Amino acid sequence: MQELHERMMVATTPEERARLMDEQMHAMQQGMAMMDAMKHTSGGKAGPNQHQMMEKRMDMMQMMMTMMMDRQSIESAPAGK
Repeated sequence: MQELHERMMVATTPEERARLMDEQMHAMQQGMAMMDAMKHTSGGKAGPNQHQMMEKRMDMMQMMMTMMMDRQSIESAPAGK
């Protein structure tokens, strides 16, 4: 997801940006599905890996939020940039 984000930030044409935004949206949807699966695998029990899984989920959420904010700034930028 990080590599895809970096490619989108350096994209030069509107077509390339649009294609990468579609890829980014798909990656975020997959990430959300993975986080949902991680939430349900613990079964509500606190185990030794629960903290580690929570950290992974938080890192992924932070990456997705960064991607959404950057995407919004790209979409609202003047067409000449």
